[in-house]
Amino acid sequence: MEVHVSVKAETLWSVDLGPLGTLNITNAFFQMIIVMALIIIVGALIARKATLIPGRAQSMFEMVTEFLLNLVEGAAGRRVGRRIFPLIGSLFIFIILANYSGLLPGVGTIECKSLCGWEDHSETTAVVASAQHPGGDAVVLAATDEDAEHEVAPPLLRAPNADLNMTLAMALIAFVSVQIAGISVHGFAGRIKHMADPPFMFPLELISELSRIISLSFRLFGNIFAGEVLVGVMIAMSAAILEKTKWLVVIMFGLPTVFLLLEVLFGFIQALIFALLTLVYIALATAGHDDHGHTTEPGEEPRPVAAPATGGGD
Repeated sequence: MEVHVSVKAETLWSVDLGPLGTLNITNAFFQMIIVMALIIIVGALIARKATLIPGRAQSMFEMVTEFLLNLVEGAAGRRVGRRIFPLIGSLFIFIILANYSGLLPGVGTIECKSLCGWEDHSETTAVVASAQHPGGDAVVLAATDEDAEHEVAPPLLRAPNADLNMTLAMALIAFVSVQIAGISVHGFAGRIKHMADPPFMFPLELISELSRIISLSFRLFGNIFAGEVLVGVMIAMSAAILEKTKWLVVIMFGLPTVFLLLEVLFGFIQALIFALLTLVYIALATAGHDDHGHTTEPGEEPRPVAAPATGGGD
């Protein structure tokens, strides 16, 4: 069993957009569309069938929503938290489902051949008659590494976050959202002043802001891609062991299962880290304008202040 590893997402179809150029539909982009469609359809069904007495699906959805809302409000305050909650919640839900979609059977293993217009060139060799051989012997030219890459049909599906383009796009969304949140609270001049306090810190703050794009995108991409490769290698090793010793069938199923369970844990952790870091960056950009117990929303009763503990010795 061979393990097909490609750092970049592979093109399935190319769509000619005329003067706009060519749009390449990669396997990661194709699976991203499937995940987004699933989120929209399931969310619409839950919202349409929502009742005062929730069922199982609605209860699970409300638990996840309440967990995320409390997390966002606790870090950014009630006013800012309610505004950025759709962004943080959407990032978390999409990333975790995209991560888990890469663990489904068939992802990375179903080859896209006739559907993608791919032809099998694995048995094609270049045979050239050489003038250096009077007998007319043919010389078989060895295929180059570039040709060897195209001998394997690309997989139809690939985990969306195993493509750097996907994680980079989300990192840019997070970066732009942080700047918009900071400017909306402090104003443009106030945002610059907030970053230049004291003034000699402005270059460092600017580098720090830009470096977040790299850290967010490469952290998520590296963990998901490495996990995908690791699971593939474990499955290939188990298949090789089973082929040599038939009685070690337990290794065939046990070894990959352990790493699959680890990827379930890591997929959740990476989604939570990305969402939390975006939340923290926005909270820092809007610092000084939250409502931790000192402002009141319209129609909201003031929050009670806990009385200080008195008396009592150890």
